Amino acid sequence: MATYKSEFLSHYYERRLRPRTAYAFGWIYWWSRLASAMPGIVNFLIHAPVLGSIAKTIAGVTHKRSIPKFAERTFRDWFKGRDKKNITKPKVIIWADTFNNFFLPETLVAGVEVLEASGCEVITPKQSLCCGRPLYDFGMLDTAKKMLLQIMDVLKDDIEEEIPIVGLEPSCVAVFRDELINLFPMNEDAKRLN
Repeated sequence: MATYKSEFLSHYYERRLRPRTAYAFGWIYWWSRLASAMPGIVNFLIHAPVLGSIAKTIAGVTHKRSIPKFAERTFRDWFKGRDKKNITKPKVIIWADTFNNFFLPETLVAGVEVLEASGCEVITPKQSLCCGRPLYDFGMLDTAKKMLLQIMDVLKDDIEEEIPIVGLEPSCVAVFRDELINLFPMNEDAKRLN
């Protein structure tokens, strides 16, 4: 059903503007990357009474909801600054999903600790990536496809080495299982990531 919804929205909005929420949440990966450069200022602005209210109105968010705070340090920044462990052990890629990377990095840190305690060398992709899950929800399939192609390009060597990917956000993991193979049914790397 989600696939049908994405396809419908993609066609429906080909020559129309989408609702504000589509741009606010569909593009959350890019907004989060910008906000992570100065999370303290962004958190202040989006949580200040008047400015926060304006931000919610612009994003199309009800005023009853609260906007989560950006982490002072992303998971990827934490990961880059740490000593490597289990270097001679089997490798596993931890998928730094957008929400946990930018808002709740402690979730991914705990995931790294569990994987290392189980005897794995934990690695991350060479660059920041996003599975594009929010884009599917708003029918932004062209952009989502580009993101998946980027993932397969950046992870090409890891995919060929059959290094497992561990994701802690179920909707992101589902992208590899469902959308990736639906959008690229003949692509060998897509099949390997499935």
